[in-house]
Amino acid sequence: MPAPEAPSLLVIDDDPDIRKIVNLALTRLGGFHVIAVGSGEEALKLIQKNQFKVVILDMCMPHMDGEMTLRALREMPNMQGVPVVLLTAYACSRLPEDLAQWGISRILEKPFDPIELNRHIKEILKKE
Repeated sequence: MPAPEAPSLLVIDDDPDIRKIVNLALTRLGGFHVIAVGSGEEALKLIQKNQFKVVILDMCMPHMDGEMTLRALREMPNMQGVPVVLLTAYACSRLPEDLAQWGISRILEKPFDPIELNRHIKEILKKE
């Protein structure tokens, strides 16, 4: 169980199994407070009422994909400098160039190692 002062992380992924794995990995291994949602639309509603230290974002989602979600997040004043980690099931050579301007901290491919995910999140938080 995360401590009350644990950093809050937002996970946005349409796959319930991925959300569960990321949630378990980050709460049990990392001690973080995690809120996981299944769509960009859900995330945008949550962000209006909550502050997150890091966002973990799936790129391939129906309706509002990762790029659309990321662009909408960056338009919100409370999300301007929040680090974003992209999770993707495919290697996409255009992501680093096209999306670097949007504040992408890391791009991780699925399947991912939960221990490595925690290491990346901790590294990102140390830079703040």
